[in-house]
Amino acid sequence: MDESKGNSGFPVPFVIGGKDDYIDKLERNTTSLALLAKNENFEVVNQVISEDKMFMISSDENSYEFYYILEGKIKVKKSGEILGPGNFISTQGDTEENYFKTLEESRLLMVSTVPIFNDLQKRYKELIELNDKVEIKDQETREHCRRLQNLALKVGEELNLDDNKLFALGYASFLHDIGKIGIDTRILTKPESLSDNEWEEMKKHTSLGRDIVSDYLKEGYYKNVAEIVHQHHEKYDGTGYPSGLKGEEIMIEARILTVVDAYDAMTSERPYKDEMSKEEALVEIENCKGTHFCPKVAEAFIKIMSKN
Repeated sequence: MDESKGNSGFPVPFVIGGKDDYIDKLERNTTSLALLAKNENFEVVNQVISEDKMFMISSDENSYEFYYILEGKIKVKKSGEILGPGNFISTQGDTEENYFKTLEESRLLMVSTVPIFNDLQKRYKELIELNDKVEIKDQETREHCRRLQNLALKVGEELNLDDNKLFALGYASFLHDIGKIGIDTRILTKPESLSDNEWEEMKKHTSLGRDIVSDYLKEGYYKNVAEIVHQHHEKYDGTGYPSGLKGEEIMIEARILTVVDAYDAMTSERPYKDEMSKEEALVEIENCKGTHFCPKVAEAFIKIMSKN
C-alpha cells in the first residue's frame, strides 16, 4: 500500500492499495477479517465466512453498520430470504440480535461507525484461547467437541430451536468440556475405569467449565453458554450431576448435548472400552429415553442419524 497512508489507518490524503493490503487481520477456522481502512468516525472491514456457519448482526444505540455481500449466498434465519452478491444489510441503533447462515463461503464488506474490528478481534482472541486450552490438555477432547458441535446443531434445527438458542448451543457444544483443563491429566488419560474418588474429581469439570466460560463470555447473547456447559451431564430422570436436575428443569440445549455426548462416547474408542457401532449406540439411546435422555431429543437424534 502507498506509504502516504496515515498512522490512523486512513489514507492521507490519497492512496491506492493492492488486493492483499490491510491494516490488521484476524483469522480463525471459520472466518477471517481484514481491516482495510479506519479513522475516528468509521471502519471498513472485509470478512470471509465459511459455508454452513451461523453468524449474528446487531448494533448499539449509537452505531450504524452496513454489510455489502460481495460473494456467496446467505440465508436470513428469521424470514428464510436468500441474499447474494449485490444485496446488503444495514442496521442502526438496533440492539436486537439478527441471525444469518451462510449457504456457501461468503465475503462481505462491512462499514461501521464504531470500532467493530477491535471488538471482534478481542472476542475471537478469547475464544481461540479457550480452544487452545482444550487442545493443549487433550487433543481427543478437542476433536470430540468438534463432532458434538456438528451433531448438536443438527438436532437443534430438527427441534426448531430459535436462533438465540442455536447460537448458544453452537458455542456451548464446542466448549462443553473446557472444565477438563482443571482435571488431573492422569485421571483424563487413565486406561482403566476410574476409582470412586477419581470419578468425583472428574465430575467437577462441569462446574469448572461454567466458571471458565463465564469468565470469558460475559455479555448478551453468550449469557446462557456457561449454564448449558454446567448442565450437560444432567439426566432426564434426575440422576445426573452436578445438581440432579430433571425433565424440563434442564435447559433444552443441555438435553441435546447429553444425547450427542453419549452417542459420541459410545461410538469412539477409549482406553478403557471398545467402541460401539452406530446401530448399537442408537439402540442404547432408544432404550434410555425417559431415563437418561429427554424423549423428544432422543427421537430427533435417532431420526437424523437414521438418515445417514
